[in-house]
Amino acid sequence: MANPPSHGTTPPSPWAWLRRHLLLLIAIKLSLLALLYVLFFGPGQRPAVDADAVARQLQSSSVPSSSR
Repeated sequence: MANPPSHGTTPPSPWAWLRRHLLLLIAIKLSLLALLYVLFFGPGQRPAVDADAVARQLQSSSVPSSSR
């Protein structure tokens, strides 16, 4: 049998321990998701698109036209 602590404090309940660890895991997951978002979808990963480039793509002859 385990004796209770002698200094008068009660040990944390299992629910408090579980809640603390779950909150820690959720915080870690959210920070990793934010890091992945910045690395893969951040402003540094976006291509520069200007009006001339869009016009060239729309006017290119590589797109087959429909023959109706």
